[in-house]
Amino acid sequence: MELGNLLFNTNKNQVFECPRYVVSLLEGLSAILCALYKDKFKEEMDSPFSNTAAKFENDIFKVEAYSWNDEYEQPYNFKWKDVEISWYKYLGRDTTINQEISPQKALKMFEECLESLDNF
Repeated sequence: MELGNLLFNTNKNQVFECPRYVVSLLEGLSAILCALYKDKFKEEMDSPFSNTAAKFENDIFKVEAYSWNDEYEQPYNFKWKDVEISWYKYLGRDTTINQEISPQKALKMFEECLESLDNF
């Protein structure tokens, strides 16, 4: 864990280090989300997976950018079913997850999240 995360982060870190394959799938989801909602997220930097105030939620998943509000403990940045993922400032930086997740479950998560975007 980065020193800044340990000293200044008021948001919750999860129990396990998030596997790189999960982070990669979420990076792909971020790019697709930004492409589909280009009016809402003008650039990929506006993604709720980046260090912005952007949020996105539907019936399948929720993603919320890192919170700078010191009075609010953010329980996670990404949630799908019982999977909760947190990061420090942006996805890929000190990214933690609340459970061990197999590549197969991670792929199922990605597929369900991606399919849910077709409904909008």
